[in-house]
Amino acid sequence: MGSITLDADLSGAINWSASIARQMPFATSRALNRTAFDIRQQLNYETGRYFDRPTRFTQTAFRVDKSTKQNLSALIYAEDQRARYLRFGVDGGSRPQKGFERKFLDLTARTVPASAQLRPTGAVRRNAAGNVGLATLRNISERRATKGHRSVMVGRPTGGARPPGIYERTARGKLRPLFIATTTRARYTPRFPMSDISMKIAETRWMDYLMSSLQQAIATAR
Repeated sequence: MGSITLDADLSGAINWSASIARQMPFATSRALNRTAFDIRQQLNYETGRYFDRPTRFTQTAFRVDKSTKQNLSALIYAEDQRARYLRFGVDGGSRPQKGFERKFLDLTARTVPASAQLRPTGAVRRNAAGNVGLATLRNISERRATKGHRSVMVGRPTGGARPPGIYERTARGKLRPLFIATTTRARYTPRFPMSDISMKIAETRWMDYLMSSLQQAIATAR
């Protein structure tokens, strides 16, 4: 997933008076940082508009590396762990395997392709965001080691034409699918206009922040 960089070019300052020119790096850095933090706030807020029931983890994804007087560049980006999945909302593409999928499919003795993905069925509990939580996955993993009612098996059930996946045994001894394995990769279309959101904020606030920062810097200069 890309990031947003705000840069400033001070070449025009040579035509300014010396007192104003001396304050330009400080004022510019301050304006860049104020703009960058506004962009971060808006990007975090807009995740609630463009993603389905985003968790708090998603709604606080974006960070800022601030500019300084020596480096007039501010960077807005999603923290690494969150960027791994947010990038599909920004750029689209095929989803890679998740960690829990690799873990479960390693147990199948190759009765399921190692590169498959696991699609949850309606029998799996979801959290408020519509995702399968870690507690549920941990419970399924622990039940795999048990026998009898509510036990779990990973692979392709014998008999019939049931697809491979993760199944639990019901009280009546029947197998109920929890996840179905598929080799068709989930694909996402771009839906989170990160660049458009960022540029709109920059265009409407950058110059005002620069002017106010410059005025303050000149007023307090020694």
